[in-house]
Amino acid sequence: MVARDGLHNLTLARLAAEAGYSKGTIYNHFTCREDLLVALSTDSAKRQIRYYQAIADLPWDGVRALYGLMLAYMRHAETAPELFESSIAALANAVGALASPERLERRDVIDRQMGQVIGSVVERTKREGAFKHPALLPEAALDALRSAVLGYTVTHLLSRRFQWGDVTTDGNRLVVAASVMHGLGWPRIEASAASSVQRVVDDLIPAEEKAGGERLVHG
Repeated sequence: MVARDGLHNLTLARLAAEAGYSKGTIYNHFTCREDLLVALSTDSAKRQIRYYQAIADLPWDGVRALYGLMLAYMRHAETAPELFESSIAALANAVGALASPERLERRDVIDRQMGQVIGSVVERTKREGAFKHPALLPEAALDALRSAVLGYTVTHLLSRRFQWGDVTTDGNRLVVAASVMHGLGWPRIEASAASSVQRVVDDLIPAEEKAGGERLVHG
């Protein structure tokens, strides 16, 4: 429904009609539209943590693993755009104010687990002496990295309408990733190494990965 009609047209009434359930049945599972958005965002986060853990477990150094996490975030947005868009919408304070506490707690649990995986990769880069910035602490650099990757993903991968100039952006993903990493204190890896990381991520998250693989009413 999101892919066909857009996220703004997603309502519980339409969901009931399309799924063949009564409104009462749908409302037994979701208290409101915002509750559904949080459930979709939780499904998105579950997929992400699965990819992140697989990348963190690879026999890479910390820097390559951090590149892998960045590229996996972007790849997930491409292969499951409806879930990714729902996860962005669910971050709004207005959504959190209306969604059920139980849904929010389930999402928070996944977010904490995801943070632990990402944090372990950053700690690895520190142990290996790969992080060097004259002013930023690793925690601040990680927060800046997250913001930069989120911004690039939303403006360049989720929407094709964003453009500040005539530059074609489709082939710039690795360049952007390397530039952001280097500017925030991590070393820039060679183009061949970055391409190798991208291939691993592409194999890990196949293009046919689509939303709707799990039954949210049970999640």
